[in-house]
Amino acid sequence: MNVKLAKICVSILGTILAIGVLLPLSTALANTSTGTAQVKPATVSLTGTIKKLAVSGTCYQLAADNGKKYELMGKFPKIDGTRVQISGVPKTDMVTICQVGQPLQVKTVKVIK
Repeated sequence: MNVKLAKICVSILGTILAIGVLLPLSTALANTSTGTAQVKPATVSLTGTIKKLAVSGTCYQLAADNGKKYELMGKFPKIDGTRVQISGVPKTDMVTICQVGQPLQVKTVKVIK
């Protein structure tokens, strides 16, 4: 009975080990199998108004002059109605709690008076 149990345990551990090794490898291969390089999103420069929204706590959105909405992440003035010029990197690989626009990792901010 103990030998049979030991064989089952070894089999299960072998399967877990194989999955742990092969899954990351297959993901890496899948990302490169198309022959295209992973391109980082470019920095964008935007002008707009910061909006403080009472969604899932407090969320901040940039209502850009181009009509698009961005959820601000990082350091920026957390004052509703502030006009700003912002540069940042749009994040396309994430989901946020607020979901009030495309996430934008803020790099620089200039308040417009």
